[in-house]
Amino acid sequence: MIKYLFTFPIYIGNLKLDKTFVNKVKKFKLKKHEFNNNNYYDNTKDISCVELDDFFKEIAEDLKLTSFKITQTWIQKYNKNNFHDCHTHDLANFSFIYYLDCTKNSSDTLFYNPLYPYYHFNEYRVKPEKGKCVVFSGAIPHAALPNKDDKRLILSGNLNFFNE
Repeated sequence: MIKYLFTFPIYIGNLKLDKTFVNKVKKFKLKKHEFNNNNYYDNTKDISCVELDDFFKEIAEDLKLTSFKITQTWIQKYNKNNFHDCHTHDLANFSFIYYLDCTKNSSDTLFYNPLYPYYHFNEYRVKPEKGKCVVFSGAIPHAALPNKDDKRLILSGNLNFFNE
């Protein structure tokens, strides 16, 4: 018998949040979309965030790779009852969510198994906390549940890990 086990790691780090960076992000103009406010479709969306570098380097090391490159970033602001329905990102890359502002009433991020919705056997919830960063395979379906406050602010992005 041969057994293959396919796994998709989810990395979670609690990082020191730079208030100057958060204030800079809060100044970006966001457009109202169906589920939330964001700048995903704007050409001003790429945002440098060096405070994530050490965390991303640590993940690269765990993956036995030497480098990373952020390929895209965007901001999402969730007001009361806003959400982001189940979706995936670029399936060949990793993605991240960096919680910049939230309260105990801010909505969780829900991760499903990679076969969802065809085969639903597992879920993993991440409770937002200021400074928490979650890195995951873009193939993992995930959603932001309906928000219960007006504070949930995240920086999201996609990145590649590779050997130089």
